[in-house]
Amino acid sequence: MAKRHGAAYWQEHLAAWHQSDLTQRAYCAQHGLGERAFYRWHRREKEAIAAGKATLTLVPVSVGAPATNNVIRLHSPGGWRIELPAGEAPWLADLLRHLP
Repeated sequence: MAKRHGAAYWQEHLAAWHQSDLTQRAYCAQHGLGERAFYRWHRREKEAIAAGKATLTLVPVSVGAPATNNVIRLHSPGGWRIELPAGEAPWLADLLRHLP
């Protein structure tokens, strides 16, 4: 019976394959991987990426006066909330700049 590997195993191989200059077939041969399993996990990866892009929605924001308690609060129309120390503002701004 063939050994089953989990998502983390395949994610590592997919990341390594993306960094290589090999075809999927050549990568599988070099690492002793089953091509069908590799193709299946690659398809799952592409579907997850597409799903993530499909659910990304930009919403307008408004910036109010800074709070005096040194906390940054983010609220979404969907109901989630994030609170960060005000000292994290540069990190948050950098994160938002790098979002696709």
